Amino acid sequence: MLDPSTLLLAEGAAGNPLGGPLPVFILMIGVFYFLVLRPMKKQEDQRKQRLAELKRGDRIVLTGGLLGRISRIDDDVAIVEIADRVKVRVLKKDIADFEDNALKKDDKKDDKKDADKKESAKKDTDDQDADDDASRKAG
Repeated sequence: MLDPSTLLLAEGAAGNPLGGPLPVFILMIGVFYFLVLRPMKKQEDQRKQRLAELKRGDRIVLTGGLLGRISRIDDDVAIVEIADRVKVRVLKKDIADFEDNALKKDDKKDDKKDADKKESAKKDTDDQDADDDASRKAG
């Protein structure tokens, strides 16, 4: 005779509506592509377009964080003046962004940090006022 537990296992295996883990895996890959890879590709394309538009006199930020002004551009190398009469040769791929764009990004981060600090300080003050009120009522 057949064991009842064997029959239950056989019935459960045949009733999977998704057809296995493959559709779930494909769905996860699709979500990852649209939420992560596609925006990164767009951002990289925009960066490459900005690098193609570099010209003499542009103020830039290097990937290491150095600020400078472009003195000359060759095919893959740019001469960047980082101080008076101090010039360095850098690869164009190591130019992160224009100085204005980089500073705008940092300003947004700083504004968010300041808002978070103000909010937490206000919450701490409110909590302290509530503690003071409770101690007055108790005393």
